[in-house]
Amino acid sequence: MKSETRKKILEYAAITAFLSIALYFINQIFNEQIDVLFYAINIIVLPFSIALFISYLLNPLHQFVENRMKLKKRILSVAVVLLITLMALVVIGYFIGSFIYDQALLFFERDWSTIVDFIETNLLNNPRIIDIYNQINHYIQLESSGPFLINILNVFKSATTVAMTIVLVPVFLFFLLYNKQKIFEGILHTFPEKYQTHIRTLGKRSDKVITKYFNGRFLSMLIMSVFYTGFFFLLGFKEKSVFFGFLLGFLDIIPYLGPFIGTLLPFLYSFTIQDQMLFGEFSWLAVLIVNLVGQSLQGNVLQPYIMGKEVDMHPLLVLVSFIFFGALFGITGVILAIPITGIIRTTHRYFKKLGEEDKEPPSKPSGQNQNESEAHAT
Repeated sequence: MKSETRKKILEYAAITAFLSIALYFINQIFNEQIDVLFYAINIIVLPFSIALFISYLLNPLHQFVENRMKLKKRILSVAVVLLITLMALVVIGYFIGSFIYDQALLFFERDWSTIVDFIETNLLNNPRIIDIYNQINHYIQLESSGPFLINILNVFKSATTVAMTIVLVPVFLFFLLYNKQKIFEGILHTFPEKYQTHIRTLGKRSDKVITKYFNGRFLSMLIMSVFYTGFFFLLGFKEKSVFFGFLLGFLDIIPYLGPFIGTLLPFLYSFTIQDQMLFGEFSWLAVLIVNLVGQSLQGNVLQPYIMGKEVDMHPLLVLVSFIFFGALFGITGVILAIPITGIIRTTHRYFKKLGEEDKEPPSKPSGQNQNESEAHAT
């Protein structure tokens, strides 16, 4: 290793160590202020991220309405799009949402106790596991966790977050559909003029990444919901198939981790209804295989072909981005982790390409090249 390379590595390591120590002491000194700051940021970013997600889903419909109806005022096209969306949500919620809600309610009221009994019965055969289970069960009991759950401040914060989200999502959605280009131009003009060309280019590339991710993720969630529902019905879950299938499809918004978390319910439930299942006592294995097949379909087919290379990331990078941004912004960070990481990667590639172009020697004029070739010929 060259001495210059070793020196740069040591410099980067020293800077990283210094920043880590500085952030640690800042967090220790200003812990409460930082918590308040992140809470204030999150209460705005959460509804904005939801509105951004919905706006990209509605963008094709918005363009269709504008082109077909030829409305002169943009506010009218936005109103038509929001009205169509509201009607679609009411219809879907009435026919599908109510059925899923009823099945979920029935599952937790009637079947969850069966799963708990099954776990407790099987755990009694292993003294070590039952000790661990009792310790965990002690901590999650309502009586022992009362001081932590009944916290007026946390309840107030949660209620405020929910209320602000319900109010701000429609507001943000309206302005994103109505004035998204003007908002971007306003942000662009806050930067010096010499940087505006690069920022405009990066803005277009970022918009492409976000569009592909949000539209692709929604389509992927829909396809995976139908996929899991169909296979669970074949395995023998009957009417619970819709609840389990759409649960896994919804949790597909968190790649790799979400579907495995969602598989936990049908996996445990399969032990309690083995007589009704297609594969009997091996139904739990069939559930895991269906999950693995679904993940292979999502990772190797849906993501590359629907979302494109811009958001086709290595699984390790995806997990790190979820952990990092989720730790910073909670559920908001989970929703925006992959788009933010994709934008960072696109920005890095853009400036890397600019740097490589600057290093390339300037091409010689054609006349000069012709003179040199004639000189070599003589």
